[in-house]
Amino acid sequence: MALKDSDVRDATKRAKDYKLADGGGLHLPVRPNGSKLWLMKYRFAGKEKLLSFGHYPEVCLAAALLLRAEAKVCLGAGQGSGRPSRLAKPKMTFEAVARAWHETRIASLNPGHAARLLRRLERDAFPALVDRDLRAITSADVLAMIRVVEACGAFDVSRRIKQHVSQIYRFAIPHGRADQDPAAYLSDLLKPEPRVRHMARVGISELSGVVRAIDTYDGDHNPCRRGP
Repeated sequence: MALKDSDVRDATKRAKDYKLADGGGLHLPVRPNGSKLWLMKYRFAGKEKLLSFGHYPEVCLAAALLLRAEAKVCLGAGQGSGRPSRLAKPKMTFEAVARAWHETRIASLNPGHAARLLRRLERDAFPALVDRDLRAITSADVLAMIRVVEACGAFDVSRRIKQHVSQIYRFAIPHGRADQDPAAYLSDLLKPEPRVRHMARVGISELSGVVRAIDTYDGDHNPCRRGP
């Protein structure tokens, strides 16, 4: 289960060591003296290893999640230390940072909404930006991705995707993983939504079904788009 800021902040010292686990090997041992040190357990070349990211609160939960994402990128590039090499620093991909950002949001969102948000990224953003270096993505790249969504008539989703990209960059920039938000100036370039067409009156027998549909709708359904 994903950790929340409050879980980490409110973890008090006990008579014996205990740990808070987040997933992906990331955990936070809490010592009897109150010390909290971020660690990541992983395996490389068949051997179990441990990587330290620093003490809380100097390293907050969001920073620890980004460091875990960076470590996984390094391991995927064959760097067994899990740390960037001075000679071959791996790129921080959009997907790695986006998934770290999404994990910070899970605790504050309705589970269904959190799942739809991730599905939206996986369907619309990752195919275009998945392996791209976060620093190398341009406004033109983001706009091209949005145009594909607009071409299916999903204008509400195109705005949500643009918003998500900005939120991901605002998450990454303070931690030194990006310098600017390429989606920041795209609002005026998005295509306007078509005028609302009011439908016929709904009968009382159909009302409950309509209410349920409205409650679960987030603009994603379109017959020409991939996935549910």
